[in-house]
Amino acid sequence: MQDQRTYRGFLLKMIRLKPLGGESMTTLLRINQLSKIFPGQVALENVDLEIQAGSTHALVGQNGSGKSTLIKVLCGFHQPTGNSSATFYPQSTTADNSSSEGIDLHLGDGRAAETAGIRFVHQDLGLVDSLSAVENISMGVGYTTSRIGRINWKADTQRAKDELSDLGFTDIDVNVPVGLLAPSQKTAVAIARALHDWDKGASLLVLDEPTASLPGADVERLFAAIRRLQEKGVAILYVSHHLDEVFEIADTVTILRDGQRVTTMAISDLDHDRMIELMIGKQITINRQKERMDSGSVTGLSVTGIRGGTLNGVDLHVEAGEILGIAGIMGSGREMIVPLITGQIPSDDGLVGVSGMEIANYDPQAALKAGMAFLCADRYSQGVVPIQSVRVNLTLSDVNRNFYKGRLNHQAEKVETDEWIEKLDIKTPTTENPIGALSGGNQQKVLFGRSLRLNPTVLVLDEPTRGIDVGAKEEIHLLIDQAAASNTAVLVASTDTEELVRLSHRVIVLRNGKIAAELQGDDMTVEIIERTQLQSQDTNTKEDTHVHT
Repeated sequence: MQDQRTYRGFLLKMIRLKPLGGESMTTLLRINQLSKIFPGQVALENVDLEIQAGSTHALVGQNGSGKSTLIKVLCGFHQPTGNSSATFYPQSTTADNSSSEGIDLHLGDGRAAETAGIRFVHQDLGLVDSLSAVENISMGVGYTTSRIGRINWKADTQRAKDELSDLGFTDIDVNVPVGLLAPSQKTAVAIARALHDWDKGASLLVLDEPTASLPGADVERLFAAIRRLQEKGVAILYVSHHLDEVFEIADTVTILRDGQRVTTMAISDLDHDRMIELMIGKQITINRQKERMDSGSVTGLSVTGIRGGTLNGVDLHVEAGEILGIAGIMGSGREMIVPLITGQIPSDDGLVGVSGMEIANYDPQAALKAGMAFLCADRYSQGVVPIQSVRVNLTLSDVNRNFYKGRLNHQAEKVETDEWIEKLDIKTPTTENPIGALSGGNQQKVLFGRSLRLNPTVLVLDEPTRGIDVGAKEEIHLLIDQAAASNTAVLVASTDTEELVRLSHRVIVLRNGKIAAELQGDDMTVEIIERTQLQSQDTNTKEDTHVHT
């Protein structure tokens, strides 16, 4: 699978721009001996980091490696521990930094970072969904006012349009609530707000997991915007779990593990497997799903003519013990199929069945009772209850089994939760630890335990590894393998094409609300899946419409 870097990645590498300044790039930011110790935890230990002007420098590592802590120290949210230091070199610095005067940067001081020209776009973007792009940008950078103090909305609207246009986003209606915009458009608004004064000294943009919720086509738009910024001399510190994106966009990568810097290398000196090995400290074996033998298995999940939102009449089935992958870009219907099948949103037409039992439309409870368990794409808003314990979160799917004489038996819940913690290798001090204190990968394992404890006939998963690191990702994949091996019918909808190739026995590609292709065997590759996703609706080639069975 390493040889099958995405079709998108191949195209981007073919047109890749060199970092500003070529071989004579200058140092923009140098951090020395950065440490941060929390009670009972060393989050960062003597980390050095050097970023070159006009470059894209990736920061990677597993959850808990120290990436987020480093960003939070840099933006002033955390104070460093010990005698760390940082020096910022304005872009006018000569090529020989050793002979130039740098500016001491006080780490842990947000105002100092802003003065030095460091800007941040955090994963949650920090936008107000009910306000327009004009209002969100103006709130962050200040309103344009007349001499008598009135807001000049015409000037602010033009400013928003100009700044978004500079990033390559000319299709955004800057006057509608940003909650109605596409994910990439919302990210562009956040970047425009952060870099409103790039020409007056903003020279480093920190992007923290900018593609966590972006489909492939939107990722391409973001990368195009990043390259525009590089052309202007803005350096990018790019934090991401998506290693394929790191190889596509970054010039240099720093790898953290357990709060320490493992190495800083040119991206050209690494390959995918070597980066994973450095991140986790050991080799990891990633297996591709074996083809299933036709054993005449009964159908676990059947979907007939399902229609709703962007989905326009889809038939599919998943046999017991089979993993069916669902691929498609935003708007293809892929993002609608799990909510419609599981009853989270009402369908306009169609039937859903579990082991031959028809499920009522818009009734998740009926789906659960029929033997369907499911995970939503958004772990934070639809999955975990952050302030509640691991025990409460894991047993939420069926609390009745631990009722005794009309009362909930917390000790029985604890015993059951301990069993799942051991079975799924969940890293948590106790069952009573708030789930919000766990890493993303461990939170996702708890949600899997919540579903698997139901002994489901059908398991429906939407973006099962979004926002988790590569080590936890493979652990989740193994849990999915085990579910199928126990004769559960599994459906996986994902924007991660490599994930679909890794997991699936078959992959259905959706486009314009319908099935564009069904792939398996040698035809089920990253390149073919991505190419099929991106073909236009009018394309009607033999390759596009052929169904492999």
